[in-house]
Amino acid sequence: MSEDYVEWDVHATNDALTPRVEYDDPLSQFSESESRYYSPYVVAAAQNTPPLPPIIPSSSPILDSMDSLPTSTTPPTPTTKLPFVPPKSKPVELGKIEAAPMDIAISDPQKHQDATQGAFITYLVTTNTQVEHFHSSTPRPVRRRYQDFVWLHTTLSLEYPACIIPPLPEKHRLEYIKGDRFSSEFIQRRQLSLQWFLDRIARHPSLQKSQCTRIFLESNDFKNDKRAQVLNIPHTTSIIDSISDTLVNAFAKLKKPDERFEDMKDQISKLEDNLNTVEKLYYRINKRQLDLQNDYTSFANSIQGLSALETNITNSLHQFAETSKAYSKAMKDMTDVEEMQFLNEIHELLAYCHAAKDVLKARDQKQLDFEELSVYLHQTVQLRDRTQYPGRKYNDRGMAAGGLYISDYVTDKLNEVRGVNMERARREKLGKLELRVKELQDEVTKANDDSNAFSNQVIKEFEVFQKTKMLELKQGLLAYADCHIKFFEKGTEIWEKVLPVLESMDGIKGDGPTDNN
Repeated sequence: MSEDYVEWDVHATNDALTPRVEYDDPLSQFSESESRYYSPYVVAAAQNTPPLPPIIPSSSPILDSMDSLPTSTTPPTPTTKLPFVPPKSKPVELGKIEAAPMDIAISDPQKHQDATQGAFITYLVTTNTQVEHFHSSTPRPVRRRYQDFVWLHTTLSLEYPACIIPPLPEKHRLEYIKGDRFSSEFIQRRQLSLQWFLDRIARHPSLQKSQCTRIFLESNDFKNDKRAQVLNIPHTTSIIDSISDTLVNAFAKLKKPDERFEDMKDQISKLEDNLNTVEKLYYRINKRQLDLQNDYTSFANSIQGLSALETNITNSLHQFAETSKAYSKAMKDMTDVEEMQFLNEIHELLAYCHAAKDVLKARDQKQLDFEELSVYLHQTVQLRDRTQYPGRKYNDRGMAAGGLYISDYVTDKLNEVRGVNMERARREKLGKLELRVKELQDEVTKANDDSNAFSNQVIKEFEVFQKTKMLELKQGLLAYADCHIKFFEKGTEIWEKVLPVLESMDGIKGDGPTDNN
């Protein structure tokens, strides 16, 4: 048997077509019997129609309309040979790819004033790395403003659509922005968030090797280099972009959802729910700490007022009041560190979850594109077959069922009345449909390959997401524990200083009457 043909046998049982050669998908969650893909035009070819190259996806969810074939009323041809079009690309092999060591530090924020652009802040970015394509393992420090970070995020999103691109700070939840954008608190928060952004890129095995990343981290002519890099990013379009909204519907559902990616969505949703719960509980704790700070301040003011009445222990009471104020300030400092390091990290993790869900939605859209294109191809093949054999009616599975379509009959009669050359019109229409079918066959194969490659990359991305999530959760909890430990150590030191003053009060005699008994 020629390598360019696949021989199909027709069994008496269920009149189903079964290929002798099966194609296994190592990533498919379906059984072996479900992994055999049938195309409607393959069935039509078994009904003595001219051979047509079938599309046999290497691995993709099976459409509901193609899972099984109904019983045909016309006896099928015993054996039909059809040319086989192999997939254009193989699925990407899954494997653990570790990121090369890379350390990026952001420091020294400076305010600049420009006559045209106004005021803006730049940050000093220093890199140490072992990524091969960098010109040096210790590139010269560069200064970047926030808009440069936006450029890096945008270009990485275009270059790696299947990657989870770390989100930028303040671009996801604006309610976290506090104060003027040139205030020290705002700059400190933004610097810390930008540091998390670059740390995630540094830990990503693909993003750290991007030319966009290299240009951002070491280019001394950043303005011209970034313009040239954007021009080098390919922008591809396919037939799926030209199909009407009736075919590609953003609200359409997948016919065969992949359980692996559905499980990923569930895990991310549960993580989001837990992070939102932690955030709500932290706000409750933070409110109680704020109330406690105010109570200590009020307590200190009351002691201060008492010292004015007790003139013999005024100094001792004054020192105790100052100690209470110092303790309240230490508690405020602890709360500020919590918000800066722990709470902000919770917000960044939530934004990271949103970015991961966006990638999963894009993967679903890739699969949906394949499914919708396959249905569109099925409909086009049916129209071609009705045009080629006007005396035969095909059912919804592409099989001959006898009779005529009433729409085709009415159209033919109207054309006859108008004096249209029916044979010539049929040949022209058939030629256009043949070209359309061939184009759609190529697009279905391409959409299938794109969907497989995208899915493989998303699986790797989820592994990176899990590692990053665990590392950042550990860092956030350690920061939370450290700031509390430092607070209690400082609180102990504060109160120990006032103990000698309080103990000395035992020897102080008051002005009032004493008991001589």
